Amino acid sequence: MRLPSVFATTLALTLVASFSEASAVAAPAREPFETVRGWAVERRVDKPVPSCRMTRTTQDVQGATVHAVIVSHDGPGVSLLLADRDWDFAGDERLSVPLILDGTPLGTNPIWTGDGQVLRTVLAASSLPDLLAAKTLSLRFTDGESRFAIPDIAAAYIALERCEAASAKPPAVAVEPALPSPARMASYTVGLAVERVLQDCDVAAPESDRAAVRARMATLRPEMIPYEAAIRHEITKSRGFSCPTADKEQAFQEAMRRFIAMSPDDLAAAIDSQSRPEVVTPVTKP
Repeated sequence: MRLPSVFATTLALTLVASFSEASAVAAPAREPFETVRGWAVERRVDKPVPSCRMTRTTQDVQGATVHAVIVSHDGPGVSLLLADRDWDFAGDERLSVPLILDGTPLGTNPIWTGDGQVLRTVLAASSLPDLLAAKTLSLRFTDGESRFAIPDIAAAYIALERCEAASAKPPAVAVEPALPSPARMASYTVGLAVERVLQDCDVAAPESDRAAVRARMATLRPEMIPYEAAIRHEITKSRGFSCPTADKEQAFQEAMRRFIAMSPDDLAAAIDSQSRPEVVTPVTKP
């Protein structure tokens, strides 16, 4: 078994090689994008189209790296890279290993490619909901299982999508983007607040609702990228952010339901009607 310090160095070099071209010598240039509940989201900036990935590492009591999990997009699928300091695979070794999510096999066994202490595979897009709903994943070998903790992977994946959207290649000729309609900006502002609560707060929300929020935000985010920083600034300046208290939980659930179910125009109209002062008709006493 290799020493933990050796594993940390080997892991760093192997992960660099796994996400760079085979002929590349220098380490790819990456910059931090966001840290979400123990997941580090970063983007590679030395390519024509920057790419993003999310990484979670686990340390032992001495602070040495034991496990690593890396998730990134790979075409329509999801690239999953796992590292364990106790592994020792031959370079480019290919093997079929069951992937277990919270104790349940994913289905067909992914084909993994090994390299020293790293295994990597590409999962179909249809496997993403199961992966994002899991808290642990395991690989089942003939002589036992390797278990990886992946808490809050769904929250990190939201940040990964934000990173990918922010890293999208700009057009060859700079074009002033058309200002989104007030209704769509209002809907996106609500979505940012709902997204933040789902990411940072302990609220009850089934994965179907979380997925619906991600899907709605994905349709709005491309046109909002030029204005997102300003919108977030205004939210912070006007009312800041705090997790909903128990007495506000129902109000949050209603806001999330409206954001999912209503079109931007209908949601903006509902917000506008709520903000209007109630008109009281004076009554003349007889």
